[in-house]
Amino acid sequence: MTRTSSGLARVNADPSQVFQKQSLLEQHQSVKHAVSELRDGDSGKNIVWIIFNTGWTDKNKLPKIHRILKIHNSQKILAKFEDFREAVKSKATRDIARAASGATTRRDERCIVDGNELLRFHCTTFLCNLGQHGNSALCSQVYCSACGIIRSGFSPKLDGISTFATSWRAHEAIPNDVEAEFAFMNVKRAMLVCRVVAGRVGCDPMVADKEDPGFDSLVGRSSAGMGKMDDDELLVFNPRAVLPCFVIVYSV
Repeated sequence: MTRTSSGLARVNADPSQVFQKQSLLEQHQSVKHAVSELRDGDSGKNIVWIIFNTGWTDKNKLPKIHRILKIHNSQKILAKFEDFREAVKSKATRDIARAASGATTRRDERCIVDGNELLRFHCTTFLCNLGQHGNSALCSQVYCSACGIIRSGFSPKLDGISTFATSWRAHEAIPNDVEAEFAFMNVKRAMLVCRVVAGRVGCDPMVADKEDPGFDSLVGRSSAGMGKMDDDELLVFNPRAVLPCFVIVYSV
């Protein structure tokens, strides 16, 4: 970004576009320059590729990666993420100070250091040509979930955001026939690689929920039932706690 002699903001990639206010420039960049494709030889692409494929446990249904996109989150979204982390750290510090025994767990210590940050996967769908042929813009289609999440973050109306430790489990969270069922809408899959401030993690859904100030996230419940927990799934209550960093466009 540069500025004209009159102090107006200008996008370097397109010198013809000049904005009267900084906020308008940031809004433009967050929508029109939201993603960029990582090319072969880029160390970031190699790392994301390894993380994605290592977590894919079904070797009979291997995924085909079409492109890996880096998300250029707006300053507003980044600030919300960091503010939430600081709130988690402050609360953990106060809770430990109030504890009668003064004893701390490893998770308490993680909350104080970085909010108990984890790297997680979230699978979603999209309808547009996100990132294809250098397209860095987000679409405005109502049912294009990936673009909506990148633009504004996850909806606060959700009871929780399902995130997973492995790409395979995140993939399985969406029905296998979603592409075929909604082929008329050109539905495709996208895997979001996210930074997640897990904070204090609850294990009992009968005790911890979105309205419980004592927990920030909840370990999933196994499909096997019988009260078993699913350590691979983490239900995150606050949308500010999840920051998508990369988009993996793939098919199986």
